[in-house]
Amino acid sequence: MKTSQLVDYEVFGAGTPIVFLHGMALNRESNRLFFEPFLRTSDYQRIYLDIPGMGASAPTSQATGQQVAETLFRAIREIIGEQSFVFYGHSFGGYMAQVLTEMFAGQVIGLFLTGSVVTADKSKRLLAKPTQVIVDQVEVTADAHYYDDFLTMSSQISQANWETYRRLIVPGLKTVNHAFLQELHQHYTVANEDQLRQKNYRIPLTMMIGKNDQVVGYQEQCQLAEQSEGGELFLLSRTGHNVMIDRPVLTKLVFQNFLTTVATFSKGL
Repeated sequence: MKTSQLVDYEVFGAGTPIVFLHGMALNRESNRLFFEPFLRTSDYQRIYLDIPGMGASAPTSQATGQQVAETLFRAIREIIGEQSFVFYGHSFGGYMAQVLTEMFAGQVIGLFLTGSVVTADKSKRLLAKPTQVIVDQVEVTADAHYYDDFLTMSSQISQANWETYRRLIVPGLKTVNHAFLQELHQHYTVANEDQLRQKNYRIPLTMMIGKNDQVVGYQEQCQLAEQSEGGELFLLSRTGHNVMIDRPVLTKLVFQNFLTTVATFSKGL
C-alpha cells in the first residue's frame, strides 16, 4: 500500500500501532522479517514503512533529513490518524523516530531504538572500536559483494549471522536509490538536532547499542538514556551496529519487555 506521499507500507494485526523505521539504505523487510514472527500473535498493530528514497517509497523532492521526516510525519498521520502509538527505529530510522516523536508531541507512548543515530554528521560522532568474534568459518557464495559490509557492521561472525544479514539487509541495499542516498548523506542533520540530543524522554525509551558499533558509537546513546526519566539502556559487548543480527534472542526479549512497560505506562495516562 502507498500513502498520498507515495510512502510504501504494510500493516499487520490490530491494536495499538507500532511504527517500524528501518536503517539507511535498507527497506521494511529488514524489520518485518525480524519482528513479525514473534509479534504475529501480539495485541499490537504492526506498520512497516519504507523510508522515502528506499525500498518501494518514492524519494522526496529534496534529499534532506528534514524533508524525509516531514514526509514520514504526513504519511504516518494518514495511516493511523490521532491514535497513540509506539516507534521502533534502527540507525537512521532511530534518528527519524526521535525527530518524529517531537513532531507528534503526546501521541507517541514508547520509543525503542537499536543502533540509533544521535548525531547525523558522522565526523562529529564518538565512534566505538570494532571487534570481531569468529564463531565459525563462513562460506560465502551468493551476495559475495556484500560480505565486506557484513564484516564492517558485525561483531559476531558466523554462517548463521551472514545468512541473516543476506535475508534482512541485502534486499534493501540492492534496491536503494543511490543518487538520493548520496545527496541525503550531505543534508542529513535536522534543524533541532541539538535540542533532541538534550531531550528528557518521560515516555518509555529503550535503547540497545553495541559497544563495538563503529557506525554510530555508543556514548551519546548512553547519555540520552541516562538523562531521560523513562530511559533504559542495554550496552552490549561484542556487538556491532546491527544489534538484531549480533544479538537476536536478546533483542526479542528486550522488545517484548519494552511492550509490557509501554502497556503499564499507557494505563496511567
